[in-house]
Amino acid sequence: MKNAALVLVGHGSARHPDGAAPVLALAEDIRARGLFAEVSAVFMKQPPTLAEAEFMTSADTVYVVPVFAGKGYYTDSLIPRGMGLTGRVTERAGRRFVYTAPAGTHRMIPGIMACRAEGVATAAGMVVAESSLLLIAHGSGRPGGAGETPRAIAAAMAAMNRFAQVELVFLEQEPKAETWAERVTRRDVVALPLLVAQGMHASQDIPPLFGLTGGSRGPVEARGHRVVLATGLGAEPDLVEVILDLVVDAEG
Repeated sequence: MKNAALVLVGHGSARHPDGAAPVLALAEDIRARGLFAEVSAVFMKQPPTLAEAEFMTSADTVYVVPVFAGKGYYTDSLIPRGMGLTGRVTERAGRRFVYTAPAGTHRMIPGIMACRAEGVATAAGMVVAESSLLLIAHGSGRPGGAGETPRAIAAAMAAMNRFAQVELVFLEQEPKAETWAERVTRRDVVALPLLVAQGMHASQDIPPLFGLTGGSRGPVEARGHRVVLATGLGAEPDLVEVILDLVVDAEG
């Protein structure tokens, strides 16, 4: 990859530009390893934008990795359209653009997140095997939603039999996150967002579900349960290895 470029694509936010920090940190970490000739990050909702990616790189081969928690309308349609990509490999003006699968679909993600959840539970004094794991995904208000990846992650984590229960809710489709207390069966609950960015959803939408404010993560008593809130997928150091593996898989 020494002569290739890597472009990470994040969601970003015009209202909460700090939400781009996890993707920028990933780009910096990978850049420091010296594995690529160029490493850049672009965003859907803030600069630098998708359209700028082509001009931010000069390598003949450019790997484009969507750093999103799952597969959906953004990764299937909006990102390729915004970057002029016509398939997994796009040849243009003597350059080759290789579009990988989204980070959240990688086979390592369920194991990474399970370890994260166990660590959070243990630190909060909870017994993992007697606790519920509540996964909170974004979802989509579009017809059919966007639950394919989160459901696959939830199923894989449930099959590990580490937590007494694994339950999945969404911010923008059914089952809604607001109904979490009706769905968990154990008193102790680890709430784990399946989100990359620590933007509006992670900082403003999710904490109030459990009566948390001001960046607190608990444990807190909420609706008859004791809840501790974990950080999202973007805070996971192993995402670097996931991204590098996605690039290798794209050429496989």
